[in-house]
Amino acid sequence: MSKWDEHDLLPKVTAALRQDGRPYMTAYQLAIKLERAHPGLAENLGMPLGGAGIGSRNSLAQYLGSELARRSKRLGESFPVEHAYFSRYELREISFGTGVVSSVTDSGYDHSIFRWRGPVSDS
Repeated sequence: MSKWDEHDLLPKVTAALRQDGRPYMTAYQLAIKLERAHPGLAENLGMPLGGAGIGSRNSLAQYLGSELARRSKRLGESFPVEHAYFSRYELREISFGTGVVSSVTDSGYDHSIFRWRGPVSDS
């Protein structure tokens, strides 16, 4: 069984994305939100939360980003999470309120962003 399935990540991810309606979130924002909603998730997965300077390329943010991008590409519109990119053009640093700084900014890659694919609920 994969870590994704073992930790039942899809319902956790979709619940986190649905809370904010349909704006896009970076994998970092999503990792932070999941860790707050499910304290110890990163540790249970055997990964640090993520960000520049952690000394590891295997973080919760990286894992979520790669799994969501891969599943979205493979399943297309049947997957409940939409994947897109935003350009790194003239981007110097992205930091989040938790002190996490994106390591993607200087990597030569554009940032993956994700949002709930479904309709926005009025409730």
